Order: sequence, then C-alpha cells, then structure tokens
Amino acid sequence: MRSLLLPVCLAAAASPLPDGSHAEDVTFLIDAFEEHAGPLLQRKGVDTGDLRDEFVPAAEELTSDQEYVDLVVRLLARLEDGHARLTDLSVDMEGFGPGPQYACGLELFEHDGDWYVKRATGAAAKAGVEAGWKVERIDGEDANEWMEAAVERLRLRRGFSTERAARFAAGTWGVVGPDGETARFELVSPKRKKRKVNLTWGRRSGGGRLVGPVVFPEGLEMIGREIGWTRLSDEVGYAWVGRVPGELPELIDAVIEGVGEDCETLVLDFRSNMGGGYDRDALLGRFVPEGTSWGGEQSAGPNPFTGQLVVIVDPNTISAAETIVGELKEEGRAYLIGPGGTHGASGSKQVVQVPSERLSVRFVTRSHKQRFNGGEGVEGLGIEPHEIVEYDPKKIAEGIDPCIERALEIAKKGIPRRAVSYRPPR
Repeated sequence: MRSLLLPVCLAAAASPLPDGSHAEDVTFLIDAFEEHAGPLLQRKGVDTGDLRDEFVPAAEELTSDQEYVDLVVRLLARLEDGHARLTDLSVDMEGFGPGPQYACGLELFEHDGDWYVKRATGAAAKAGVEAGWKVERIDGEDANEWMEAAVERLRLRRGFSTERAARFAAGTWGVVGPDGETARFELVSPKRKKRKVNLTWGRRSGGGRLVGPVVFPEGLEMIGREIGWTRLSDEVGYAWVGRVPGELPELIDAVIEGVGEDCETLVLDFRSNMGGGYDRDALLGRFVPEGTSWGGEQSAGPNPFTGQLVVIVDPNTISAAETIVGELKEEGRAYLIGPGGTHGASGSKQVVQVPSERLSVRFVTRSHKQRFNGGEGVEGLGIEPHEIVEYDPKKIAEGIDPCIERALEIAKKGIPRRAVSYRPPR
C-alpha cells in the first residue's frame, strides 16, 4: 500500500520559492480557512488563531520547498476535514519524508481497549495468523501504545472529520512500515495460545486497503467491481455497496432483480464506502412502492424494493455514502446498524490557490444535509446508527460477521417499530 501520510500528486521540480513566500502562503491559507469555513471550524473546535500562532512562525523558518509542502500537509490535517487535500502541486517531493509505507497482511480493529486481527491476508495468513486473535506486542512495544502512536501518525498528516474515523482507519492504514523492514508481532488466540511471528512490510505482503465487511457472505455475485449481491436466506437479500458510482440506481435495480420478489428484507452494506456521486431522487425512489411517495420521494425504477431495509455502516462510511444512509434513516425508511457512526465528512468544498501558485488546497466550507443531527448537518458529526453492533473477537474468529449476523436477527424479528416509520405494503 502506498503511504497516505503525504496525500499529494507529485509533479516536476520547480525553482525555489522567493524569500518570505512560505509564510505568505501559509498566512493566505489560514485567512481563507477563516473566510470560507470559519463557523464550521469553530463548531469543530478548531482555533484558526492557534493555527496562525503555530504555523506562520514555522513557515518563516523553512529552508526548502519540500519542508513547505510538508508543513502545509500538517496544517490541513489540523482542520479535522476528511476531504482536505493538496492539488496542483508543482514541487518535487521525491526522496523527502518517510517514503512509501506498506502493509504486512494484517488489518486490526479495536475492542474494549485492545486491538485484534480483523483480517489476515498475504504474508500474515501464510504465517498462520487468523482473524480474532489479540495483538499483545508489536516490535517489543505494548500493542495498545504502538497503535496509539499509529493513530497520531495518521492524524499528523491526514485529516479525519471525527476521532472515531481516525481510530478505525488506523487498524488498516496505521499498520504499515518501510518496504522490506520486518516487524515482530506477539499474538494470543481465542484459546489463549500465544504466537510470535515476524512479518515484512512490502507491496506484496497484502492488506492496506479499507474493505467493508469483516467476512463476505458466501455466493456474492458481483455487478461491476464494488457492488455485489447474494441471499442470506430465502427471505433476506444482501448487497455490498463498496462505492457510490453515478450508475448506482441502475445497479440497485440489478440487485433487486437478483434477490428476487420473495425477498422480504434487503441488507445494504455501506461499510468503508468511500463515496462518489449519484442521482439522489433516482436512488431513493428505488425503495418507494410503485405509484406512491415516501419522504417526498416518488417511486422510481422498473421494480422498486418495498420490503424492510437494514443498512450497515462503519466509521469509514464517508461522503456521498453518508448522505445516502442519512437520507434513509432520516426519512424513516431504513434501520441502521454498525460498530460506530459514519466518518462525518460530507460538505461543500472550496479550492484556493496560494499566492506562489505552487499548490492549491481543497477544504470543506459547510456541511451537507443541514437538517440532520438537529440542524448541524453531517460534517464533523456523521450519522449515528440506530443500534451499535460491536465487533466481537470470538465471533470473528469463528468466521462470523457480527453485523451481518445481527441483520439476519432483525430481519427475522422485524425492525423495531419506534425506530423506523416505514411499513412494507401488505
């Protein structure tokens, strides 16, 4: 996995910046943040005065363009903005910073203050590591302390709109190291058997990509690269929605057709969906009975799904995916479950170019869906599920996805009446 610690696009080297332009650019950016996103940053508790006191003097001491870009990356991370990015960079960063960071086949999750294996692939799987094992030490250091440092490393150079998103992502993006170096992991199985393995960070070691389900259901039939469906039982259909492409409404048509007319409950899994773009009315209309309206939406599509909807989310459900699940929850159409609320990164964006013209910066200026969360929107808050479903290490060790298991239970018993106002037509 290529490191996300410096999320920039590299271009050809440019001539050195004129004296004083580093501080001028940084001052300009902080002014732009105040002008375009002041109320939002204030609500998040981000003090632009503190940023000015810290980053402008630091910019005055810089000696190279590379240090300047590094400083701007760290400034953006402090905005607590999951969409903040550098664009149009014309500074050559080759050879600067920590260099590429790679995974070792391990993805972890946090449970009751400890870290466990969520998924073992590649090198980790070959070494005999299995899902559900507790990680006790990494390179001789207490695993909890090592992971706290990993969270901080991520937060230093990558913006997260909520703390839960940073911690959740650290289980994947934080478990990385320099290419070719080896780390020693000390683990304990659910049966209390201890295991020590040496794993090498590297491109071919596996892992490093955020993936939604802990365990994919059997028989998943793919429609494109990141949409798939299967049946969890005769009456329960399942769809993994790994991203939000423009043609999502038509892909949902294919899901509805696939699960069949006898499907009474459809489980939509939006975990670790990184967003995209879609036609809101066309998509929501796929869940409104033909010839009717619900929540202001008219029925759409050749065969709308009229049964119960259970939606699974996690702290890596972001942007357009948050808008979709938020609409379904807000309109009383779906019951949301998951290990935690969504990322909290959904808002209108602004792009500004610094005076030196060496880079541009994209950042969020206001939240989308202002009516959500009591009128405060999504940005910095996310969408809370109706029900928290913990990732139980014992179940994961048995190959059970706790969220999918719970979705099946809800489908059998029925969605709690007070949580969701929609009722399937008889």
